[in-house]
Amino acid sequence: MTDREIQALVEAVLVQTMRDAGFESASVEAKPNHADEDALFVTVRFRSGAGVTSGHTTADALVAMRCALESKGEHRFPYLIYDYPDDPPPYAHDVLAAE
Repeated sequence: MTDREIQALVEAVLVQTMRDAGFESASVEAKPNHADEDALFVTVRFRSGAGVTSGHTTADALVAMRCALESKGEHRFPYLIYDYPDDPPPYAHDVLAAE
């Protein structure tokens, strides 16, 4: 699959599975995972005020995305990274940890 096809498929799956959770958009980056295997890292962005996404919703989204990708011949594992606009940046309250 091309990067564009993967992006379109990921967006379509997330719109269906996470719309009610406040899904806004997603971006996909292909890179190696911790075991140096090819993988897809999907940053899922939510609308302001969306709150925390339930485990059931995130699990359904991951399974649906994995199945949709595999049905198109794409076997890289999709890792989901959640981006909530209301969350403070990492280490915002711990200056020493940020250095």
